[in-house]
Amino acid sequence: MGAEEVRDELVINESVKMEKEEHPKCRILLDIHTHHTGPQPLGVISLRVGGEQTLPAIEPGQAYSVGIHPWDTIQEIPESIWEQLDKLARMPEVVAVGEAGVDLNVAGVPLFRQLQVLKRQVLLSEELCKPLVIHNVKASDIIVGLKKDLQPRQNWLIHGFRGKPEMSYMLRRPGIYFSFGANFNAETLREMPEELILAETDESELTIEEVIARISHVRGNDMTPVIAKNTARFLGEI
Repeated sequence: MGAEEVRDELVINESVKMEKEEHPKCRILLDIHTHHTGPQPLGVISLRVGGEQTLPAIEPGQAYSVGIHPWDTIQEIPESIWEQLDKLARMPEVVAVGEAGVDLNVAGVPLFRQLQVLKRQVLLSEELCKPLVIHNVKASDIIVGLKKDLQPRQNWLIHGFRGKPEMSYMLRRPGIYFSFGANFNAETLREMPEELILAETDESELTIEEVIARISHVRGNDMTPVIAKNTARFLGEI
Protein backbone atom coordinates (compact mmCIF):
# COMPACT_ATOMS: atom_id res chain seq x y z
CA MET A 1 0.00 0.00 0.00
CA GLY A 2 1.52 3.33 -1.05
CA ALA A 3 1.69 6.51 1.01
CA GLU A 4 -1.05 8.21 -1.03
CA GLU A 5 -3.42 5.25 -0.54
CA VAL A 6 -2.75 5.22 3.18
CA ARG A 7 -3.29 8.98 3.37
CA ASP A 8 -6.62 8.57 1.60
CA GLU A 9 -7.71 5.93 4.10
CA LEU A 10 -6.65 8.16 7.00
CA VAL A 11 -8.82 10.96 5.63
CA ILE A 12 -11.75 8.54 5.39
CA ASN A 13 -11.13 7.34 8.92
CA GLU A 14 -11.31 10.91 10.22
CA SER A 15 -15.02 10.88 9.45
CA VAL A 16 -15.59 7.71 11.42
CA LYS A 17 -16.68 8.57 14.95
CA MET A 18 -15.89 5.85 17.41
CA GLU A 19 -16.75 5.84 21.06
CA LYS A 20 -13.59 5.63 23.15
CA GLU A 21 -13.70 3.73 26.41
CA GLU A 22 -13.11 5.94 29.43
CA HIS A 23 -10.30 4.79 31.66
CA PRO A 24 -10.58 4.94 35.44
CA LYS A 25 -9.30 8.32 36.60
CA CYS A 26 -7.60 6.69 39.57
CA ARG A 27 -5.36 4.48 37.41
CA ILE A 28 -1.72 5.51 37.16
CA LEU A 29 0.45 3.92 34.48
CA LEU A 30 4.23 4.26 34.59
CA ASP A 31 5.47 1.37 32.44
CA ILE A 32 4.41 1.97 28.83
CA HIS A 33 5.95 -1.24 27.47
CA THR A 34 6.52 -4.50 29.29
CA HIS A 35 6.72 -8.12 28.20
CA HIS A 36 6.36 -9.43 31.75
CA THR A 37 3.30 -11.48 32.56
CA GLY A 38 0.41 -9.95 34.43
CA PRO A 39 -0.78 -8.61 36.64
CA GLN A 40 1.14 -5.39 35.93
CA PRO A 41 -0.94 -2.69 37.65
CA LEU A 42 1.49 0.07 36.65
CA GLY A 43 2.23 -1.26 33.18
CA VAL A 44 1.01 -1.78 29.65
CA ILE A 45 1.64 -5.41 28.67
CA SER A 46 2.79 -5.73 25.05
CA LEU A 47 1.28 -8.68 23.19
CA ARG A 48 2.91 -9.89 19.96
CA VAL A 49 0.14 -11.00 17.61
CA GLY A 50 1.30 -13.56 15.05
CA GLY A 51 4.41 -14.49 17.00
CA GLU A 52 5.46 -17.96 18.04
CA GLN A 53 4.08 -17.78 21.56
CA THR A 54 0.45 -18.32 22.48
CA LEU A 55 -1.19 -15.08 23.56
CA PRO A 56 -2.45 -14.92 27.14
CA ALA A 57 -6.07 -14.10 27.87
CA ILE A 58 -6.93 -10.42 28.16
CA GLU A 59 -7.58 -9.72 31.84
CA PRO A 60 -10.11 -7.05 32.85
CA GLY A 61 -8.47 -3.98 34.37
CA GLN A 62 -5.05 -4.72 32.87
CA ALA A 63 -3.74 -2.35 30.17
CA TYR A 64 -2.34 -3.87 26.97
CA SER A 65 -0.88 -2.95 23.61
CA VAL A 66 -1.23 -5.34 20.67
CA GLY A 67 0.64 -5.41 17.41
CA ILE A 68 2.51 -7.33 14.73
CA HIS A 69 6.25 -7.12 15.39
CA PRO A 70 8.53 -6.47 12.40
CA TRP A 71 10.41 -9.67 13.22
CA ASP A 72 7.26 -11.59 12.33
CA THR A 73 7.04 -10.26 8.77
CA ILE A 74 9.35 -12.76 7.07
CA GLN A 75 6.31 -14.21 5.34
CA GLU A 76 3.14 -12.44 4.27
CA ILE A 77 0.80 -11.95 7.21
CA PRO A 78 -2.32 -14.16 6.87
CA GLU A 79 -5.67 -12.39 7.02
CA SER A 80 -6.53 -14.53 10.05
CA ILE A 81 -3.74 -12.78 11.97
CA TRP A 82 -4.99 -9.37 10.86
CA GLU A 83 -8.48 -10.33 11.99
CA GLN A 84 -7.11 -11.42 15.37
CA LEU A 85 -5.24 -8.14 15.74
CA ASP A 86 -8.30 -6.10 14.80
CA LYS A 87 -10.48 -7.97 17.30
CA LEU A 88 -7.97 -7.56 20.14
CA ALA A 89 -7.21 -3.91 19.38
CA ARG A 90 -10.88 -3.02 19.75
CA MET A 91 -11.03 -4.34 23.31
CA PRO A 92 -11.26 -1.62 25.99
CA GLU A 93 -8.28 -3.07 27.87
CA VAL A 94 -6.08 -2.42 24.83
CA VAL A 95 -4.82 1.16 25.06
CA ALA A 96 -2.31 1.20 22.18
CA VAL A 97 -1.36 -0.49 18.91
CA GLY A 98 2.10 -2.05 18.69
CA GLU A 99 4.76 -2.78 18.95
CA ALA A 100 4.93 -2.23 15.24
CA GLY A 101 7.83 -0.83 13.29
CA VAL A 102 10.93 -1.32 11.20
CA ASP A 103 14.10 -3.23 12.07
CA LEU A 104 16.98 -2.97 9.59
CA ASN A 105 19.25 -5.09 11.76
CA VAL A 106 17.43 -8.41 11.41
CA ALA A 107 18.22 -10.78 8.55
CA GLY A 108 15.65 -12.28 6.23
CA VAL A 109 12.87 -9.76 6.87
CA PRO A 110 12.15 -7.76 3.70
CA LEU A 111 11.83 -4.02 4.20
CA PHE A 112 8.89 -3.70 1.81
CA ARG A 113 6.82 -6.09 3.92
CA GLN A 114 7.83 -4.44 7.17
CA LEU A 115 6.56 -1.16 5.73
CA GLN A 116 3.32 -2.71 4.49
CA VAL A 117 2.62 -4.18 7.91
CA LEU A 118 3.55 -0.97 9.70
CA LYS A 119 1.31 1.18 7.46
CA ARG A 120 -1.64 -1.11 8.04
CA GLN A 121 -1.14 -0.80 11.79
CA VAL A 122 -0.96 2.98 11.46
CA LEU A 123 -4.40 2.79 9.83
CA LEU A 124 -5.69 0.67 12.71
CA SER A 125 -4.26 3.12 15.23
CA GLU A 126 -6.00 5.99 13.47
CA GLU A 127 -9.30 4.17 13.10
CA LEU A 128 -9.46 3.22 16.77
CA CYS A 129 -8.00 6.50 18.05
CA LYS A 130 -5.30 4.60 19.94
CA PRO A 131 -1.60 5.59 19.92
CA LEU A 132 1.17 3.66 18.23
CA VAL A 133 4.17 2.01 19.96
CA ILE A 134 7.10 1.67 17.56
CA HIS A 135 10.03 -0.74 17.38
CA ASN A 136 12.79 1.19 15.59
CA VAL A 137 16.21 -0.24 14.77
CA LYS A 138 18.38 1.82 12.41
CA ALA A 139 15.25 3.14 10.69
CA SER A 140 14.73 6.60 12.19
CA ASP A 141 14.76 8.32 8.81
CA ILE A 142 12.13 5.86 7.54
CA ILE A 143 9.91 6.41 10.60
CA VAL A 144 10.15 10.20 10.31
CA GLY A 145 9.47 10.07 6.57
CA LEU A 146 6.44 7.86 7.10
CA LYS A 147 5.03 10.18 9.75
CA LYS A 148 5.49 13.14 7.42
CA ASP A 149 3.77 11.33 4.54
CA LEU A 150 0.85 9.90 6.53
CA GLN A 151 0.36 12.80 8.97
CA PRO A 152 -1.33 10.65 11.64
CA ARG A 153 -3.43 12.26 14.34
CA GLN A 154 -2.56 9.67 16.99
CA ASN A 155 0.57 9.85 19.13
CA TRP A 156 3.64 7.81 18.21
CA LEU A 157 6.29 6.53 20.61
CA ILE A 158 9.72 4.98 20.04
CA HIS A 159 10.10 2.34 22.71
CA GLY A 160 13.41 1.44 24.34
CA PHE A 161 15.27 4.40 22.85
CA ARG A 162 19.06 4.18 23.22
CA GLY A 163 20.17 6.47 20.40
CA LYS A 164 22.48 9.47 20.50
CA PRO A 165 21.16 13.04 20.81
CA GLU A 166 21.53 13.64 17.07
CA MET A 167 19.14 10.78 16.32
CA SER A 168 16.65 11.98 18.90
CA TYR A 169 16.55 15.45 17.28
CA MET A 170 15.29 13.91 14.05
CA LEU A 171 12.55 11.97 15.81
CA ARG A 172 11.38 14.57 18.27
CA ARG A 173 10.92 17.36 15.70
CA PRO A 174 7.64 15.77 14.50
CA GLY A 175 6.54 15.32 18.12
CA ILE A 176 7.32 11.63 18.65
CA TYR A 177 7.49 10.44 22.26
CA PHE A 178 10.40 8.40 23.67
CA SER A 179 10.38 5.56 26.17
CA PHE A 180 13.56 4.85 28.12
CA GLY A 181 14.32 1.49 29.68
CA ALA A 182 17.06 -0.02 31.82
CA ASN A 183 19.77 1.04 29.33
CA PHE A 184 19.88 4.38 27.58
CA ASN A 185 22.19 7.16 26.38
CA ALA A 186 22.50 9.52 29.36
CA GLU A 187 23.35 12.54 27.22
CA THR A 188 20.25 11.99 25.11
CA LEU A 189 18.09 11.70 28.22
CA ARG A 190 19.56 14.88 29.73
CA GLU A 191 18.76 16.85 26.56
CA MET A 192 15.30 15.37 25.99
CA PRO A 193 12.34 17.73 26.50
CA GLU A 194 10.61 16.66 29.69
CA GLU A 195 7.20 16.33 28.07
CA LEU A 196 8.42 13.59 25.69
CA ILE A 197 9.88 11.20 28.30
CA LEU A 198 8.20 7.91 29.20
CA ALA A 199 9.59 4.77 30.87
CA GLU A 200 9.46 1.01 30.32
CA THR A 201 10.75 -2.29 31.66
CA ASP A 202 10.48 -4.23 28.36
CA GLU A 203 12.17 -7.56 29.24
CA SER A 204 14.45 -6.15 31.95
CA GLU A 205 14.63 -7.71 35.40
CA LEU A 206 14.41 -4.21 36.89
CA THR A 207 11.09 -2.97 38.23
CA ILE A 208 9.59 0.16 36.72
CA GLU A 209 10.40 1.99 39.95
CA GLU A 210 14.07 1.07 39.50
CA VAL A 211 14.05 2.16 35.85
CA ILE A 212 12.52 5.50 36.79
CA ALA A 213 15.09 5.91 39.58
CA ARG A 214 17.84 5.63 36.93
CA ILE A 215 16.07 8.17 34.75
CA SER A 216 15.57 10.49 37.73
CA HIS A 217 19.25 10.26 38.65
CA VAL A 218 20.29 11.46 35.20
CA ARG A 219 17.65 14.20 35.09
CA GLY A 220 18.39 15.40 38.63
CA ASN A 221 14.82 15.21 39.94
CA ASP A 222 12.13 12.65 40.68
CA MET A 223 10.59 11.88 37.29
CA THR A 224 7.77 9.68 38.60
CA PRO A 225 5.00 12.32 38.42
CA VAL A 226 6.29 13.58 35.07
CA ILE A 227 6.30 10.09 33.55
CA ALA A 228 2.83 9.36 34.94
CA LYS A 229 1.49 12.53 33.34
CA ASN A 230 3.31 11.96 30.03
CA THR A 231 2.04 8.38 29.86
CA ALA A 232 -1.54 9.52 30.37
CA ARG A 233 -1.10 12.22 27.73
CA PHE A 234 0.43 9.77 25.26
CA LEU A 235 -2.50 7.41 25.75
CA GLY A 236 -5.00 10.25 25.29
CA GLU A 237 -6.32 9.92 28.82
CA ILE A 238 -5.76 13.62 29.63
